[in-house]
Order: sequence, then structure tokens, then C-alpha cells
Amino acid sequence: MKNVNQENKKIWNTNAEEWDKAMGEFGNDWHLQLIAPETERLLSLSEGQFLLDAGCGNGIFSRRMANKGVKVTAFDFSETNITLSKKYNNDHINYQVLDMTSEADLMQLLHKKYDGIVSNMVFMDVPEVETFFSKINALMKDDGHFVFSIQHPCFNSEFMEITDQDDILMKGYIDVSTSKGKAVSEQKEEQFYFHRPISYYINLGAKNDLVVDACIEPTFEKEKGGPFAKFPPIIIISMRKLISK
Repeated sequence: MKNVNQENKKIWNTNAEEWDKAMGEFGNDWHLQLIAPETERLLSLSEGQFLLDAGCGNGIFSRRMANKGVKVTAFDFSETNITLSKKYNNDHINYQVLDMTSEADLMQLLHKKYDGIVSNMVFMDVPEVETFFSKINALMKDDGHFVFSIQHPCFNSEFMEITDQDDILMKGYIDVSTSKGKAVSEQKEEQFYFHRPISYYINLGAKNDLVVDACIEPTFEKEKGGPFAKFPPIIIISMRKLISK
């Protein structure tokens, strides 16, 4: 896993500038229409509260929340992503270069607890998520929410084929697997995709005393057409701590 993660980091540093150009300061249609509004609603944060943005990329969601007065700590394992994020407005944002697969890196965040933790479209790009899940309870306040989004493993994966009628044919789902591909056509190198079924994340949360309290499967507007007006290309899951009474 260590060698895969090192290669993964190299790939993301190589592709960071193309991703920044594609996302821009505020994000693309996927972020603005599908991901950000529901994620913000599920986090339910107010001005002055604290958010941890894990795998922040070029900081699009961090900036969205910081513009509302939320105090954000944002990290990514790509040094280039963090450098690029700092060219935009950084008020209320503390950027750090940290790796969510590294227990030593995550320990650097344990000096305070956060009102919310978010990880947008990250876990399918990470070879190992167990380390991060194991630290969420220690990082989050008892009444906080942990919200993450991923490519929908049922409808948007390497197993998918789109028919002439804009229906989706799936050839696989339940097995954990690794592949490579491009999400931005201009990126220089193919990136890793780590496919996991939805149950993988739910069970991993349960193992770490986290329970699902919301699940959103957004689609694009019908007028836009295409398969993702009928099938959700992403899934957003909110978890909270399991508190014994």
C-alpha cells in the first residue's frame, strides 16, 4: 500500500495544475450543482464554527465555507494542490500538507475537535481509508457531522457502460478493486480509482462508532439530459457519533 500511495501522490502532484484549471476558484457543475449545496446543508455549520476539510484539493469547498465565516482547517497530501489553493482568498482557512493514510500526520490535528468534518470526492482516490475513519471520533465534537461524497459505486465506476438510451449497464459492483483512468481530459497522467461498495463505508463507520444519519443521491436536472439526469453520479453520506446514553 505504501508504494501505491507514493505513486498516487506523485500522480496528483503531476495533475494538480490541470485539475485547478478545470475546477477554478468555485468548482465545476458537479461541485456547484450536486456536491456543495447538499454537503453544506448536511454539515449545518454556523459562522465561527470549525470545519476540517480532508483531501481539500485546490480548496473549493473550504473557500465556500470560509466565505460564510466558518473557520476551516484544510489538508491534502499533494503539495502542489496546497500551493495552488493559496493563490485564492484564504481568509479563515489554515492549509496543511498532510496524508490521510498516515496516522502520524493525522495526530497533528488532534489538538482540537471540529464541529464538522468533510471529505468531498476523495475516498475513491485513496488506497486506504481505514486510518482516517479510525480518527474521526477523536477529531469531531459529539454533536458534529462527518459528511463525505464519492463517485456513486453503483452508477459511476469502471464497471459502467452507457446505452444508446442513456441507461446504465453495470458489469460489477460488490468487489473491492483498483483501476486507472482520467477524470479531466487534459490531465497528464491517469489516476488511480479505488472502487468500494457502499456497504464498505457504512460498515467501516459502524466499526468506528459512526452511524449514518443521511444519504443523498443527487442527479442533474432532467432538462440537461444524459444518464446522470436519471441515475445519481455521486452519493453523499452523513455520519454522526454513536453516543451511549
